[in-house]
Amino acid sequence: MEKRIELAPNCSLTPAGAKLFFVATCLFSLAFSLFFVYLGFWPVLPFWALEMLALGLALQASMRRRRYTQTVTVTESQICLVTRSRRGEAKQEFARHWAKVRLRSPRTRLYPSRLMIESRGRAFEVGSFLTEEERCLLAKRLRNLVGGMNESPPLEVD
Repeated sequence: MEKRIELAPNCSLTPAGAKLFFVATCLFSLAFSLFFVYLGFWPVLPFWALEMLALGLALQASMRRRRYTQTVTVTESQICLVTRSRRGEAKQEFARHWAKVRLRSPRTRLYPSRLMIESRGRAFEVGSFLTEEERCLLAKRLRNLVGGMNESPPLEVD
C-alpha cells in the first residue's frame, strides 16, 4: 500500500501563450511609444525597451518555475519526497514511524508558513509554492497519513 501526492505550482500560462502575450504586449506598447517619439518625446523609447526587457525576464522566470514539482509518497514504512527542478532531482527519505509533519508559523505576517516533514534531526520543506490555504490542507492530509511521532496509522484504500 502506498499513497502518492503530486505537487506542482499553478502555472496556467503555456510557453506558447507566454510568447504570444509577450509579442502582443511589445507590439501594442511599441505603437504608443512610436507615437510619442513622433511627437518629439524620443526618451520614451529606451524606457519602453527596459520595460519589455523586465517583462521578458519575468515571463522567463515564470516559465522556469513550472518545471518545479514535488512528489510525496507515503508507504507503510517510509515517506519519500522527490523534488524535481531545473537542477535535477533530489530525493529525501524518512522513516514513517519517526516522522512528524509540522506547519511552522512565519516570523512575521509578511511571510508564509512553512510545511516541514521532520525525522531524526532532519527536516525538509514541502509545498513552498502553495498558497497558505493549500498548505494548511496538505498539512492536514499529511498528518492523517503520517500520524505523530511513534504513531503510524494504517494506510486505507480510497
